[in-house]
Amino acid sequence: MTELRERMIRQMELRNLSENTQRSYLQTVYGLAKHYMQPPDKMTKEMIEDYLLYLKKEKGNALTTVGSAITGMRFFYNHVLGDEQLSPSCSFAKTPRKLPTVLSHEEIWSIINATGNIKHRLLLMTIYSAGLRASEVLPLKAEHIDSKRMLIKVNGKGGKQRYTLFSKKFLKELRYYYKTCQPRTYLFPSSYKRKKPRMLSYECHSRLPTDGWRRNDAGCVRRPPC
Repeated sequence: MTELRERMIRQMELRNLSENTQRSYLQTVYGLAKHYMQPPDKMTKEMIEDYLLYLKKEKGNALTTVGSAITGMRFFYNHVLGDEQLSPSCSFAKTPRKLPTVLSHEEIWSIINATGNIKHRLLLMTIYSAGLRASEVLPLKAEHIDSKRMLIKVNGKGGKQRYTLFSKKFLKELRYYYKTCQPRTYLFPSSYKRKKPRMLSYECHSRLPTDGWRRNDAGCVRRPPC
């Protein structure tokens, strides 16, 4: 590990940045250094701006991705090197936000019933019934389920906790799942705990029928509790 990387990790830890944010910032600085094949503290501001244009025009990265790169570079040059002159001051106009795909009850239950694996079925039911993100359903444990009050304790984005309701139908399926699979620590044990949330969407989606279906992921199943 280089000295600059150690210093950057230290500054991120001091500011209690999440693991995902730290990983994103490190990848940004690594990508910049790899592009020019030289340390990031040897760059000029013009080189940094050229790299951002390269991400946007040649690599075709989305503006949100380029915006994340700008944020990571600002952190590095402001808080690690302490050189605000090199910190990118540019910003890209935000793209119009599109509405998410909204599936009907029939479509959602077709997706849930299409999974032949009992764990994948309950996993999708948890997202649907409790309105959870993929990143919120992966770390669920038995202790987070309050069957008496019909509540799930959720550890959300940014370390924020909340309670959410679930349905009686979900509780019935959950009890059957526990009786059949007998999970121990995590509600959905296996390699899911070590994967990124998008892998959950990929693995669930890969088991669904393809003919006549729109492209869906786990987020499409998420909705307010019913």
